[in-house]
Amino acid sequence: LATNSTANYQEVVSWTVAAGREGDLHEVSFFSDDFTKTRFKLTIAGAQQWTDLLVGTSLSIPFRANRLKAGDTVLLEAKSTDGTLVTIDGSISGAER
Repeated sequence: LATNSTANYQEVVSWTVAAGREGDLHEVSFFSDDFTKTRFKLTIAGAQQWTDLLVGTSLSIPFRANRLKAGDTVLLEAKSTDGTLVTIDGSISGAER
């Protein structure tokens, strides 16, 4: 659980695939106590999936057949739109093999 009162993106949760392993990304979920004041950004293996995403409620996004290699990172970030203190949480579901 993180709080953010800045208009700069801050890490909510991340996952880096361990050396010598492969990863399967299953799902990314996120929550805010004030969605009207929160924007989300998701980056997978260096590729930005979205930025400034506005959602109206808690959300879980499934990823099917999303293979990651060793060292790849899944990074969920969030920011407050105007400096209002927001409480943010997120999770990443996946597996390494």
